[in-house]
Amino acid sequence: MMRLLARHAPIAAAVVALVASAPTARAQVTVDDRLTSLAEHVKKKADDQACTVIDGLVQTFATMSEEEQKKTIAAVEKCLNAKREEGDDKLFEATVSSFANFKELGEKATVRSLKAPNVDKRRGVLNKALLSLAFHKNPANVKTLVDYLVHNEPLVVAGAAEGLGSYADQPEKVRKPIVEELVKNYAQFASAASNASATNAQKATAKDRLNTVEKPFQGALQKLTGQEFKDAPSAQKWFNDNKGKKWADPAAAGAGGPAKN
Repeated sequence: MMRLLARHAPIAAAVVALVASAPTARAQVTVDDRLTSLAEHVKKKADDQACTVIDGLVQTFATMSEEEQKKTIAAVEKCLNAKREEGDDKLFEATVSSFANFKELGEKATVRSLKAPNVDKRRGVLNKALLSLAFHKNPANVKTLVDYLVHNEPLVVAGAAEGLGSYADQPEKVRKPIVEELVKNYAQFASAASNASATNAQKATAKDRLNTVEKPFQGALQKLTGQEFKDAPSAQKWFNDNKGKKWADPAAAGAGGPAKN
């Protein structure tokens, strides 16, 4: 028995050494290695694995060098060029969502992505892209988000409306015009849903559209004003009553609208 153990001792030692070195080997995986892996997964349409790589890049982005960050953005953005069937949006949604975590480079990538066919033509992806853009809270992007409030797809409108709620910590000069646009477009959806002269089919469609956008509109307005609105008319009335008043700073008002009595 002792001779048997002695004969296998070198093998056991090698196994122990290999196991002990595994964490080190994993730690030596470079950014370039991960970007190569990402490209391979995308090419093979292994989107679950590609999304896992993207998530890992998000988690480590802050620790990368400036050059590595630029290469990462370029590689992730390239995912938007992949060919996928209609409705197969997982890779594209993960891509645009990741841009929210890539600082200024991610913001610029998001702006570019809005015109990419795999974003612009896919309502769910465009929804996520608008949320990603709003996450950066750059006032320069407010107009872009507001423009999407009149998009023909309610899911896209919902993304723009929800995204605009991200500006709740901005000064009055930024928040008040946003609230005005939200109130106006919310009212248009509500008006279409209650149009007495519309056919039953038209009413049903309009109500479905309103159901898609109502909570995002209400949620954004609540963040920006500190008020809860049960419907579009109540939001319109509140804004008409308060648009000429001085709005407190977000920190002072607790939410952004005029201080409550």
